[in-house]
Amino acid sequence: MELELTRVDYTNVGLTGPNCLQLLPPATSGSSSGPNSGYKQQQKVAIGDQDGVLQVFSMKKDELQVHFKTLPNEKIASVKLAGQAGSVADKIFTASENKVRGFNKKGKLFLAFETNLTETIRSMCVSGNDLLVCGNHVYNHYRDCKEVGSYLCGDVIVDVAALCPNNTSRLITVLACTGRVLRILEHARVRQTLEVDSVPTVLYVPKGLGDRLLCGFSDGTVVLFHFNLVSSEVKREMLVDERDGDAVPSAITCIATYDLSGDGKDELIVGRRDGTLQVFAMNSDEYQFEMECTQIYKENFNESISTLQGGCVGATNYTEIVVCTYSGRIFGLTTQCISKSMSDSLTHAERATGSDSSAKLLRIRAEIYELEQTIAKERERYQLSTQALSSGLSAIPMLPINDSFVLLKDDATFLLSLEIPTPIEHVLLQCDAPITLLDVEKNTAVVSFSECDKLSGNSLLASYRCQLNTNRIELKFRTIEGQSGTLQVYITPNLQPKCCQLKRYPIKPLSLHMIIHNASDEMLVRPMNTLTLRGPFSQAEMHNWMINSIPELPEKLYESGKVQYTFRHVFIGTLLVCEYGKGEAIFRSDNISTISILKDFITKEATKKRIKLEISTSINESTIPSLIKLIEPKIVHYNKLTKDYQLAQALIDLDIRDDEEFNTLSEEYRSLISNQQEIGIEFRKQPTILNRIYGILTDLYIDKFKFKGVNVKTKLPQLIELLDNYSYDELVQFYSVIKASDEEMSEI
Repeated sequence: MELELTRVDYTNVGLTGPNCLQLLPPATSGSSSGPNSGYKQQQKVAIGDQDGVLQVFSMKKDELQVHFKTLPNEKIASVKLAGQAGSVADKIFTASENKVRGFNKKGKLFLAFETNLTETIRSMCVSGNDLLVCGNHVYNHYRDCKEVGSYLCGDVIVDVAALCPNNTSRLITVLACTGRVLRILEHARVRQTLEVDSVPTVLYVPKGLGDRLLCGFSDGTVVLFHFNLVSSEVKREMLVDERDGDAVPSAITCIATYDLSGDGKDELIVGRRDGTLQVFAMNSDEYQFEMECTQIYKENFNESISTLQGGCVGATNYTEIVVCTYSGRIFGLTTQCISKSMSDSLTHAERATGSDSSAKLLRIRAEIYELEQTIAKERERYQLSTQALSSGLSAIPMLPINDSFVLLKDDATFLLSLEIPTPIEHVLLQCDAPITLLDVEKNTAVVSFSECDKLSGNSLLASYRCQLNTNRIELKFRTIEGQSGTLQVYITPNLQPKCCQLKRYPIKPLSLHMIIHNASDEMLVRPMNTLTLRGPFSQAEMHNWMINSIPELPEKLYESGKVQYTFRHVFIGTLLVCEYGKGEAIFRSDNISTISILKDFITKEATKKRIKLEISTSINESTIPSLIKLIEPKIVHYNKLTKDYQLAQALIDLDIRDDEEFNTLSEEYRSLISNQQEIGIEFRKQPTILNRIYGILTDLYIDKFKFKGVNVKTKLPQLIELLDNYSYDELVQFYSVIKASDEEMSEI
């Protein structure tokens, strides 16, 4: 089944963020239980933008009617609807700075509440008399505008949702945090911590359900969580997963459910950062498990989707998806066929003369012409004001940049997404760490590279020249562990006068590690190498060093005594266990290179602060065979893939034209020719992955003997030869034995 939707543009507002749009319930919402009841009556739209303007509008006879509009104020971070328990949720609540305001549907301000948050409100949830607000790290719970609890979180809080079990007065809070966890709170205390596979980006509770939660993630997946509110059991099911495709899935920015088709079952509606909107049919209206989600609609609108809602805005009895984009475009995707509805609405005389439709077209053309003339005059006036002889001064404000910088664990690469409200002319990249830019099919730009002078400290200089009307670009690159620096991105919009904005992204020494919150005992029984540091440093100083060396650590510590974190290398699967407190830090890893990188980095940072460290290391020889066994499947697979690709290319050059020549080849060669297209596609996806594996193993070899004070760089050609002709026993033997002459011995 395919869903046919028609786009209808409504209006433009200022820049918007997540949870900025809500649909007010229709006047007849009290009788919304039947299939043809009031939920298909036209609804009003409430929208808050970053200019601080809240407005409510509706459509009447294809004309936009603004019911009320506030004056510009502080940036609105969230818009929510709520009402008294058992009543219609028609009260509008907005969060700006640290204030929460409440408006009725006629625009009357009935609540102006200043919270005691020292941070700006980032997310908000309103449930009956309960108000939940979150800054970056602080969560506060208010009931009837009185604080009843608060929680301080080390991770950054992305979103908040409230679960209200049916027929009870319990309120359970779910916090989505950047540390790849969902924290379940009750009475402002953490009841449970759920580790997830990616960074959560949005939470959504389906209407009428108090124990189920939909969560969207930065890797493009959507997961359904079913909470057992009596015990701590939580079931989870993947509803949307597009990570197996060739394209890089974009992060989820908003989720909604609504019965678009009128069959009594809700459809799952998903909006993404790259502007893709998808609708999935679900085989159950009660969000039970083992649901099959079938995609019935997909469209890309080339702009990040901030918020979407299902409802009825444009015409009575026609459901639609109301969409708000980052730049403030608001449009509907309606089930109504516009051309057919226009012809159906005409009288017999109007059909004969076509007067009504002609008048509409003439009016629209006149409006377009008037807008074009206004734009041309304003552009000319602006150009004159920027001339050198002009007495006026022209300047543009800082443009807000909607960006994300995430590690993709599937292929151990980073994805940088940039979006601004105006078209991008070009993007310049500069980095002092060796990173490799990869091709991303979504890019609508031409890239050029400049030669880098090693003495200048530059390892990458590249320029992306964007095509016309491109306001969003994605960059994908690969880092090398042990090589740290800063990626600087200069974004130049297509505006006059010329200007650019600078964004900086740190490349950390252990950039390919991700945190594990619930490491199993089986993982931690591996043989480990140990690094122990002692000295006059505080816990805060050590935590700051760790933040600068490894991603995903919480920004702040709120615990006294020793803390422990476990990390996993996303590419090869090795572990790093960090335990530190005041005056002592212990690091354990089954990868010697990880220990070596940490030792070098922390020593350098301590030297800057003139802190003398007592360093001791314990190298476990059995970690070498263990790591080689861990990476062996990749070595074998990509060795074979590279050789198959080279052979397939050589066989193609033979120019075999008939079956007789083809049958003279061996079965292996015939198979390579038959599958050469699939082999080529897989090889081109990761053309340098074998070099990446070889780099990890050569670093391991160098770092092992570095701790013994031996320079083994002259032995690397032998190691590469062994890897080309891989044998587990021979490789382990090579790592175990060193035959170095006196000239090769040196103190490290």
